[in-house]
Amino acid sequence: MKGRIQKIFLVASAALLALPLLAGTARADSFVDFSCGGTACTGSVTSSGGNYSTTGIGGLQQSETGGPDYMTGAFNLVFNTSTNTISLTGNSAAGGDTLSGKITNVSTMTNGSQSFLAITANWTTLPSDFSTYLNAGSGSSVGSVIYLNSSGAATSVDFTVTPVATPEPASLLLLGMGLLGLGAAVRFKGIQTV
Repeated sequence: MKGRIQKIFLVASAALLALPLLAGTARADSFVDFSCGGTACTGSVTSSGGNYSTTGIGGLQQSETGGPDYMTGAFNLVFNTSTNTISLTGNSAAGGDTLSGKITNVSTMTNGSQSFLAITANWTTLPSDFSTYLNAGSGSSVGSVIYLNSSGAATSVDFTVTPVATPEPASLLLLGMGLLGLGAAVRFKGIQTV
């Protein structure tokens, strides 16, 4: 019985040691950026009782060199702060990719005839090419901004999606080494009964 427990413990420890080698980590230097400006931006934002929404701000392009869908097509931004939903959907030239998520914070500011919305969001669904590029299954946007004129029309949009950090493999390696050491101690000293 003791030998069987030791074997199971050693196999589990070896699996934990191998896990960091197989687990991917988010690339800290990777991000994707969606932006448009001037006449390239189409669409407007409506305001109702402190909530903001749009049925679509079009003309956004993924402008990060080397990123997926780089300048290949247009994306449409749709959001509603009353339901905290947000999505970016590419046209056929952008492969029809859709990123979707939840809005976590919105702030507004007005400066003369210009106003802006700063939106923070968690992108819970990323297309496979974006997940591969970011090396993460989800992303976040902090400080993404939509500039609006006095009638609510979008004049400039900038949305950056960064990877959500994944657990550090070194921590898993440390845990695995500790369990392996514990298993070795049990094996060589034996289990003492009182």
